Amino acid sequence: MSAQYQSAVWPQNETQLGAVMAAIERVERTRGRTVYTKVEKPKRWYDAEWYHQSYNNKNKARLAAAFGVFVLNNIPHGSFPGQEPLKTVLGGAVFLSLLPQLVSPFDRLLSMLD
Repeated sequence: MSAQYQSAVWPQNETQLGAVMAAIERVERTRGRTVYTKVEKPKRWYDAEWYHQSYNNKNKARLAAAFGVFVLNNIPHGSFPGQEPLKTVLGGAVFLSLLPQLVSPFDRLLSMLD
């Protein structure tokens, strides 16, 4: 299993540690196979980058806009006035919502070249 995608928990006290270990043992017993989630000591917490904050709320809007484009693409062209501009606006909203995640790696690369 790739370490990049491996699950882990960081219990903050003995009560949480006991609950985590009990849950892992219960799942292993119920499913009959090993749980590979790492249980580690607490580490320093770092907040995610700003564009990852409130991901669930942002993703709902992104999915709604993408679904709107899908629906508009699957109804006959010219079914109602403004259909094409609406597709453009919704598609632009999807792209703009992804832009910070697309630009961030390039910012890091360019800063390395300075």
